[in-house]
Amino acid sequence: MVASLALRQNVKLLIPSLWNILDEKVKQKFGIKYSRFIANHDQQKEKLSREFLETVAGLSYIPDEIRGAEIQIAIENLLSAHRGVDNFYIEPPFAKQLQRLVGEEGKVPEAINEEYVLCLVNVFLTNGNGVCWEADPIYTSLLEKLDSQQSLIAILSFNNLDIASCLQLSLCKDKFKDLMTMMKKKVSIEAVKDLIDDIERYKGRLDYIKDDSGIKRKVKALEKMGLLNQ
Repeated sequence: MVASLALRQNVKLLIPSLWNILDEKVKQKFGIKYSRFIANHDQQKEKLSREFLETVAGLSYIPDEIRGAEIQIAIENLLSAHRGVDNFYIEPPFAKQLQRLVGEEGKVPEAINEEYVLCLVNVFLTNGNGVCWEADPIYTSLLEKLDSQQSLIAILSFNNLDIASCLQLSLCKDKFKDLMTMMKKKVSIEAVKDLIDDIERYKGRLDYIKDDSGIKRKVKALEKMGLLNQ
């Protein structure tokens, strides 16, 4: 029994190294098999398959229709922890779960792009009372993985009522400026960079920036250029 347990532990240690040398198509097949076990209600194989994907940090290979629902749940859990009492202690595990689900490449189903990005911005800005030091590097890492469309959602997040409310607070304002610096490195379209410049130069209250006529004109121009999802 002890020998068997030791063997299983050794195999678990070896599996991630083997996973890393597999090509992408093979990895995707493991995710598809997991979804079939769920569809067939094969709970034993589903459990073992899930354990395998977690061991190799391969949850991002689960097909989008299943992973999207899991990411949504992870978002809801993270925001709930972020807004709760003692968030500094309970937030990090939920941040890590979201990170595991999107994987090294930050893969997110397009249907939940906005929800995902606004969640990241929200938690990155903090609740105004202090930075959750264990979770903050995770948020920074995930924000740095955003693609161009997701980055634009982050830049325009000041239009979101929850985020606008956060921007009344000193720490959140400072973090929003850090966010703009980060996003500026990720965009190549001059009109978007111009908008970030205007945000950085803005002298008024950041929680009112969504109502600024100059900012509104820049956002409207992005709409006319077809850069915003209608």
